[in-house]
Amino acid sequence: MTNETDKQLQTWKYLRNTYYHRFVEGVSQLPWDVRYDVLREIYGEWEPRGEDPVASMMDYVFKKSYFPFFVNGVVVNQDGYFTLHPLICNNLGDVGIFDDTF
Repeated sequence: MTNETDKQLQTWKYLRNTYYHRFVEGVSQLPWDVRYDVLREIYGEWEPRGEDPVASMMDYVFKKSYFPFFVNGVVVNQDGYFTLHPLICNNLGDVGIFDDTF
């Protein structure tokens, strides 16, 4: 059972169905050396792993996806309002954070 409000759950559903996919599309276009820096900053407490931290992150993303990074870069308040890490916003593509389909 989660402690999230209905509004938070609705917001997470919206974020997962719209912004997450745009973020993955945007960030996956970056070269891995740049992508590593972006993802590490969004994650916040990412510890370099092994002799080749970029390769370790590539392996992590392959196994876990980009979602753990996305989640660390999003804050959803109890009232359903949210904020995104600036690097998530920067990697949402041309449309940015505005979506007139909802």
